[in-house]
Amino acid sequence: MLKKLSFIALSFSILFVLSCVSKSKYVELETSSNATQAQLEEDKKGLQAQIDKLQSENKGLLESIEGLKLELKQEKMAVQQKEEKISEIDRTRQEIETSLKKQILQKDIKIEEFEGKLKVTFVDKILFDSGSVTIKQIGQEVLLRLADSFRDNEAQNLVIEGHTDDVQIGSVLQERFPTNWELSTARATAVVRFFQEKGDIEPERLTASGFSFYRPVDSNETEEGRKQNRRIEIILVPKR
Repeated sequence: MLKKLSFIALSFSILFVLSCVSKSKYVELETSSNATQAQLEEDKKGLQAQIDKLQSENKGLLESIEGLKLELKQEKMAVQQKEEKISEIDRTRQEIETSLKKQILQKDIKIEEFEGKLKVTFVDKILFDSGSVTIKQIGQEVLLRLADSFRDNEAQNLVIEGHTDDVQIGSVLQERFPTNWELSTARATAVVRFFQEKGDIEPERLTASGFSFYRPVDSNETEEGRKQNRRIEIILVPKR
């Protein structure tokens, strides 16, 4: 009987010890599991933060790409428009050189291109008699040919500039033209009115300016120089 009791007591002791060991192990495992779970949550937050950062950077990159695409498109359009304007100016120049070949060879008319603009210069003798603002018949014929080239070029406006030499207005004409300012402006205005009334060019495209003798292209000390300074310039400028 004593042996039996001793066996039972020993069994209970073993079970108690095993129970304590199992509980301790459980607590240890549970603690480790909780730590692992907490670490996983931290890692998850870290990964999500990296994902959010990458998504934000990717969004910014996509926006930059779209911005570059838009800039490239705008640059292409600007280049295309510039090429179209240049092509239009070249076409107009070719038409003028064909229709006014004789006057160009005689140096009564000069054609120049500068800064994307086309300038047609007339020495005054082909358009006006001395001291007059009435366009001569030959001048009207030439201006009509020019109007044919300008009329359909609606992307360009026309600036007509009047210039004189520095010779003082004669006493007979001073009542009408006190100075070369009035004479140069009146001649430019006469050409503008002719383009509108006879050349069928929209008045909104026309501008008249007079510069007197303050923008010479040659010396006023010689007759040839004064001849070059007495001129009408017609400049094609792109519409804004």
